[in-house]
Amino acid sequence: MNTMDIDHFQLDLEYYDLRFSLTKESLMNGFNFCNGCGAKGGVNVPDHMWFVDIVSACNIHDIEWALAKKHEDLIVANENFDNNLKKICDKESNWFTRPIRRMRIAKYVSSVELYGTKNYSKERNFT
Repeated sequence: MNTMDIDHFQLDLEYYDLRFSLTKESLMNGFNFCNGCGAKGGVNVPDHMWFVDIVSACNIHDIEWALAKKHEDLIVANENFDNNLKKICDKESNWFTRPIRRMRIAKYVSSVELYGTKNYSKERNFT
């Protein structure tokens, strides 16, 4: 990630009032774990949801997972991911686009919970 990406990320944190379970310093120090949306080396997932940039929500999720100490930390990260996606999309939506984006959010989050959390937890040897 370059400086411009980090600057954009910091602006998004404030503009959308995004949630995260780490200190802001830890979050910024963990920026090298970010790969946007989707699993690194895995399924390619768009960084935009119906023309809205959601990469900051994905990056927070990446960092929280990378710095997780136990399975429960992954669950908190997933809850933050859901909350952050909703904050971004709701702020950028109108009466017509909000329901469409909310349906996509449900698919993103349920996919992470069904496939990603279990596999990542096993990979990290969380009990």
